[in-house]
Amino acid sequence: MTHLWLIANSMSSTTNASVIDAVRAHFEEQGGIISRQVDLADEALPALLDDLPDIIASLGGDGTANAVIDACSREDAPPLLILPGGTMNLLAAKLHGEADIEQVIEAGLAAVRTGSRICTLPQVNGPDFRSLVGIIAGPTAYWGAVREDIRQGEVGALADDISAALQETFSGARVRLSDQDADHTALFIEPQDDGLCAHDIVAENMADIARHGWAWLNRDFLGGPTTQLECAPAIQIICDDERLELLVDGEQMSAASPLHLSLSQCPARFIRTVK
Repeated sequence: MTHLWLIANSMSSTTNASVIDAVRAHFEEQGGIISRQVDLADEALPALLDDLPDIIASLGGDGTANAVIDACSREDAPPLLILPGGTMNLLAAKLHGEADIEQVIEAGLAAVRTGSRICTLPQVNGPDFRSLVGIIAGPTAYWGAVREDIRQGEVGALADDISAALQETFSGARVRLSDQDADHTALFIEPQDDGLCAHDIVAENMADIARHGWAWLNRDFLGGPTTQLECAPAIQIICDDERLELLVDGEQMSAASPLHLSLSQCPARFIRTVK
């Protein structure tokens, strides 16, 4: 039998009580014993002290997963099973491809029982954030608001956000790598084992934007026209404005310019069910 903690947030529209109950039932059908269930809507994450489980499962979106990772980022913590319970599920897709929750549970339990497919992941480190999936820097990051409108069905805000995103894309302050002269509408910085890979996100016309928009909705930040610029242990991004617009693992934020980014290995361990 495999003992686990199940961590979720019942206040999320994608992981309400009925979804949590269904996931719990599937774990139990597959021989999992849930020794502790944590609802982030009501309680904080427990401290990792004695009587730790074999697995800590995160049920929710990337925000829930990041909270669990922050609490479990040490080498002696149980491996994390990131379930695709949110809307974008960027990290879950990186670890499990397009598998659904039931498939991830079955493959994840099998992996732990055989001691296989436990991995660590490289991450991008910023001044007050980290990313396991990737960072978009530049005015194209304003399209994150458009993506959120589509995801949430906010039709009323969609036209205004599209107009603002278009204006920023074509007239906003462009960005560049500190060791290169070329300016870019946006850069995508992806953590890989051998370095931070910087990609130019080409958005010169409406056709480029449409291709990027469709790819981003499908969780592929490199699905539109892109060019790889460099791969290095550390990268500095410069913007003529005082602050750069960012999408960090799909979430909008900003940072001061110049922005220093470095590569490290996330100390948390993950169950990965795809190669």
